[in-house]
Amino acid sequence: MKIIYHLLSLITLFILLACCDEITGDYRQSQNQNIDTSKNARRILLEDYTGFKCGSCPAAAEIAHDIESRYSGRVILMTVHAGYFAEPTTAHPYDFRTPEGNEWNVTFGIRDIGNPNGMVNRIKSDGSYVITPTKWDAVVLSLLNTEPVLKLEFNAYYSLSRKEISVDAMLTYLKDGFPTHNFVACILEDSIVQYQIDYRKTPQDIEDYVHNHVFRATMNSTWGEPVSVNDIKAGAVIRKNCKYIIPESKGWRIDKLKIVCFVHDNSTKEILQSGETDKLILIP
Repeated sequence: MKIIYHLLSLITLFILLACCDEITGDYRQSQNQNIDTSKNARRILLEDYTGFKCGSCPAAAEIAHDIESRYSGRVILMTVHAGYFAEPTTAHPYDFRTPEGNEWNVTFGIRDIGNPNGMVNRIKSDGSYVITPTKWDAVVLSLLNTEPVLKLEFNAYYSLSRKEISVDAMLTYLKDGFPTHNFVACILEDSIVQYQIDYRKTPQDIEDYVHNHVFRATMNSTWGEPVSVNDIKAGAVIRKNCKYIIPESKGWRIDKLKIVCFVHDNSTKEILQSGETDKLILIP
C-alpha cells in the first residue's frame, strides 16, 4: 500500500509540474497612456516561457505581441523555450531549449508552476517572479514610467569572414549604481517555422507555426558580466564589448537574428534597463 501511495503522489506531482493553463479573461489594463518614448526611458523586458507542447502558449504569445505593439517601443519580448513542454519527442525532435533558458526556468521557479507563464523585468509580483499572461500588461504598465537607473545604447555586428557576432555597448548611468550590476547580451531569432500545439485550432497540431523572439544563447554567460567592480557614480559612462562565434551546427539564419541586451542587479535579479536591435550590421 505504501508503494501505491508514493506512486500516486509522484503522478500527482508530475501533473502539477506539467500544468498548461488555459488563458481566460481580459488582460488589458489600459488603451491610452502617456508613455515616455525618449531615449532615456526605461524599457521593459517581457520574457515569455513556452514550449511547443503547450497548447495555451500561442494565446500567451499573442498577448505578449499585443503588449509590445501598444507601448511604443518600450517593451521588448524574449521567448524562452524550457521545461517539460519544450522537451523534444520522436515525432518532433527539433530542440528550442538552451542551457541558459533551462537555468532561468529552474532558478525563477517557472518549472514548478508550468506554462504559459513569464517574467516582467524579473521583478516579483505577489511574492513570485512568475507572472501569468493575463497579468503581464498590468505589471508592464506599473513599470513604464518609473525612472531608469541608466541609459543603454549598443550596436551589434556580424563578421562574414569570422562568423562572429560582436556587441559594442555604452552604458550611461543616470543614477548611482553598484558592483552587483551585470550586463547581459542575448541572441534571438525570428520566424522559425516549426511544430506547435494550439488548443484554439482544429486540428490542434500546427506543423508550420511561426515562432518569433526565440532566445538562442547569451553571448557572455547566463547571468552576464559585472558592469564595474566598484560603485558607479551618476554620470559615469561605461563601455562593454562581447563576442560570440556561431557554431555551424546551429543553423541560425543571420538575417533573422537580433540582439537583446540588458543590465540587471545580480543580487535581486531585477532588470534595470534593456534594449534591442532589429538586425545585425554586416561587416567583412
